[in-house]
Amino acid sequence: MKYMNMANRFLLFVFLMMVMMGNVRAATEFHMQKGEGSKITTENVGVSAKTNSLLTTQTDVYDYWQEKMQKDSLQQESGNKTCPVFVRKAILPAGLIAAGLITMAVPSHTALSKYTIHETMHGWNPDFHTTADNYLQFAPAVVTLGLGAAGVKGRNDLLNQSLILAKAELLMSMVVYGIKHVSRVERPYGGVFTSFPSGHTAQAFLSATFLAKEYGHISPWISVGGYVTATGVGVLRMMNNKHWISDVLAGAGIGILSVEFVYLTHQHRWGKKSNLVFAPAMYHKGGGVSLAYTF
Repeated sequence: MKYMNMANRFLLFVFLMMVMMGNVRAATEFHMQKGEGSKITTENVGVSAKTNSLLTTQTDVYDYWQEKMQKDSLQQESGNKTCPVFVRKAILPAGLIAAGLITMAVPSHTALSKYTIHETMHGWNPDFHTTADNYLQFAPAVVTLGLGAAGVKGRNDLLNQSLILAKAELLMSMVVYGIKHVSRVERPYGGVFTSFPSGHTAQAFLSATFLAKEYGHISPWISVGGYVTATGVGVLRMMNNKHWISDVLAGAGIGILSVEFVYLTHQHRWGKKSNLVFAPAMYHKGGGVSLAYTF
């Protein structure tokens, strides 16, 4: 019986990891190319007729990806798929949120109930406690800004990275704390009704998605590392007896969705072009100076 209980716990843990790590594939999908070496055909990536040739070097792939990502918008270009870009990018996070709601809705004695899963996770070590999740939630975002400050070329420059992160943080915070206020779900340790969704997990997956967006083109392992860290934060929140699985899944979905929305609506690239013109000016009844700033 003892070994059977251990096996059940292991299977539930594997299920949790599979659900939480499902977004890694979405984040690194463009890296999975078929064929020899790093050759990418126009059929696989949809390169226009003007570039109808094999991209055979890492620089070619990098330049193509940079150009392609700059063209993100709320709607695909005419002639392509009619499904809005945001709808496609929202499928995964919406699925995570739906999965979290399912664990709340199923009967409490079933295997997928948030109560059963929490009893398994927290039951491994009832006295477990760590504060690592308080710091790991920010790690991928700190790495992203650190790389930008060090001059590593990302999807955006450091100024735009900072603006995107600030907007995503604001959006995520409004959604998370708004839902907490309305839902009033009690935490596992009792007495506090701010459990759903998990703010720590939302922050962790926001950070991981931000890292994947900016530097995932360099290596798929950068994206994987960010999402593994975020998944670890979600697991630690449950093992610390702070959250249910429903809170963690919903928080992950909100974090990813917040970043995706901001990237699709960040149309103005601040700092790309700036020019200050200072010149004298003569008028009919006098003179002066003219200042013109282009940005």
